[in-house]
Amino acid sequence: MGKRNRAALLPTHLPQLQNLIKRDSKSYEAEFLQQWRHFQSTLSIFCLKPDEDSKELCELVAFMSQVIQCYPELTKDFPQQIVDLLKEHCTVLHSDVRKSLVQALILLRNKGILDNTRLLPLFFTLFKCKDKHLREILYNHIVNDIKNSNAKVKNNKLNKTLQAFMFTMLESATTGNSEENAIAAKKSVDVCVDLYHKNVWNDAKTVNVIAEACFSPITKVSVTAVKFFLNSNDHQEEEEMDDDIPDLKKMQMANLHNKKSKSKDRKLDAAKKKIKRKSKRSEKAESFNFSALHLLNDPQGFAEKLYSKLASKDDRWEVRLMKMNLVSRVIGIHQLTILGFYPFLIKYLQPSQRDVTMVLVCAAQASHSLVPPDVLEPVLKAIANNFVTDRVANEVMAVGINGIREICARQPLAIEATLLQDLTQYKQHRDKSVLMAARSLIALFREVNPEMLLRKDRGKTATIKMKDGSIRSVVFGEAANNMDGLQGLELLDAAEKNDEDWGDWEVEDSSDESDDEGDWVNVASDDEVYVNVNLDDDEKDPEEEENKKKLQYKVGPNGEIVKARRIGKRQLKKMLDAEEHREITEEQRQKLLEAVKVRRAEEQAKRDAAIKLATTRILTPADFARLEELKMNKEIDQIQGKKRGADDVFHDGEIDEMAILGPRKKAKQDYEQRIASIQEGRDGREKFGSNKGKKERGSTTNREKARNKNFMMVAHKQSVLWKSKRSLFDKQKSLRAAIEKQKKLKH
Repeated sequence: MGKRNRAALLPTHLPQLQNLIKRDSKSYEAEFLQQWRHFQSTLSIFCLKPDEDSKELCELVAFMSQVIQCYPELTKDFPQQIVDLLKEHCTVLHSDVRKSLVQALILLRNKGILDNTRLLPLFFTLFKCKDKHLREILYNHIVNDIKNSNAKVKNNKLNKTLQAFMFTMLESATTGNSEENAIAAKKSVDVCVDLYHKNVWNDAKTVNVIAEACFSPITKVSVTAVKFFLNSNDHQEEEEMDDDIPDLKKMQMANLHNKKSKSKDRKLDAAKKKIKRKSKRSEKAESFNFSALHLLNDPQGFAEKLYSKLASKDDRWEVRLMKMNLVSRVIGIHQLTILGFYPFLIKYLQPSQRDVTMVLVCAAQASHSLVPPDVLEPVLKAIANNFVTDRVANEVMAVGINGIREICARQPLAIEATLLQDLTQYKQHRDKSVLMAARSLIALFREVNPEMLLRKDRGKTATIKMKDGSIRSVVFGEAANNMDGLQGLELLDAAEKNDEDWGDWEVEDSSDESDDEGDWVNVASDDEVYVNVNLDDDEKDPEEEENKKKLQYKVGPNGEIVKARRIGKRQLKKMLDAEEHREITEEQRQKLLEAVKVRRAEEQAKRDAAIKLATTRILTPADFARLEELKMNKEIDQIQGKKRGADDVFHDGEIDEMAILGPRKKAKQDYEQRIASIQEGRDGREKFGSNKGKKERGSTTNREKARNKNFMMVAHKQSVLWKSKRSLFDKQKSLRAAIEKQKKLKH
């Protein structure tokens, strides 16, 4: 009777039928065929009115997607039917029906029945639907599916198909002005950005797809793309905070002394797994994403096109400032020449201009050694005339001088000697920020071109270098880190020398032969001398040995050979500092000049060796691969926080806004700000004053405790027994005193 009732109930109870089919598909094939025919008829009826809600169709689609793997031949057309239904009626479908169809397709994709090359383009088109919850489901599935497809091996076929499809979606959003196309294009760019940050799509094609989005007339799309290029280096994966990691030792000690329970054991196991995952994550090698701006196919065309969009003034100021920042970054990194960009910046170089510090940052980032000095000179004059005057505040003057310093650090020929000498007069200004800015400008030109400074500002070190000619004159078009020969070739030579040094070492066999008795050890004979033995009574001091190594010989004035100590780098620096602060003797000056000449000869020898290495050696493809690896390791060392040399300061092309603002004194607060800070400190704090009469106290008095005790606990007390033995006079006296007390409390 029970089986007959269940068979009668199966056609209407799909979850039970689904469970039975998964257990034994052959036995319930007839029931499935009945539901399959019912689904086909329901689907044909629904296509007549696709805008209506149909719970029956949603249940049948969910049922079919769960058991489709049990009858692959019968249901081979089911995925295509759902895909065609969404393609034709995606915009008019009811939200619940559309969500059920999408979830069924995701389930089929997870089972491997549906190929993602057919599914993902459909999901990108579904971004046009006005359904926020559906977009979140689609976005998460697209990102996770592409990430899983490229987990082990790059799926180039899928990647190229989807990137081309996204490019067409961006073009359709550019030509058409519909809101649906704009939303779909925005989501497509978000997917590209997310996959780039997850190191799934970190190739040049993805970067150039996002670069095309910078020119979109839709503001949201263009802003997303511009922010990606500006912040691609700063993005990091979200990781678990250290505060969330449980204290394992504390939990183990608690379980050691407390009562044992299964829940506590489960919590301890979960904590151990969490710590293990954290340790595995920390052991993984760090991955370094270099700037996406280096992967642009046509940086010159990209910068010119973005500059033309910037000059049209179609966007609001915040968007134009971001595009201005991006153009300057591209110009600085790739050393492009866009001469119209610098006059465009001049009209925004006013102290009253909004976000003027970012405009100064853009002017500095767009400066490099290949920009003609005649183009940058009006920019510097505009900054000097508008910022460095007595009519403006001290902070404004400091910002102007710092901006000029950042531009001159990249193109020292842009400033005239007269303007530079005028700016250096602020080195004794009463305001500390202006003083530090002027002195930083002087320090820059002492290294770059001390001839432009006044004689008193050059310093002794720069003066000596000018006399012996060790300072190389700045020439237009020559980079600050100009090298003769192939760049990085000395890294390859040093690595090979290091390998040769290790190759000379021989590893001895540790298994020493011993006699049968095991008590004798082979030692060297008397004729073989392996150790230098000092036969003198006095042992040699190791410091004397070290000093002997530092001694070298030179020819004296009369031709004799005399011992001389080689001047090290630290000693040379100390002598140069002493040269700046006080007068030194002629003998010391001569010694200093000799040391500078030695340093100069060493640099020339290195330069000659690099030229000889580049002209005499033929590099193989393996050498070029090794050279690229060494360069990459050097860049990784810089990213990890190791110190960079003076030549590597401007390689990233980015300037921090704080470099323009400089050190600033904290402004004195006015009355309103002081009151606001006082009120902020009082939040969540009790009022000052006595706790008398307050009910919220730490404890109660002994009298209050005695009053609230149970009578049987105090019945034996002497004070209680005394009350029962009182006379009538004593009772009247105590009653009269209680009445008087109550009268006083009322007043």
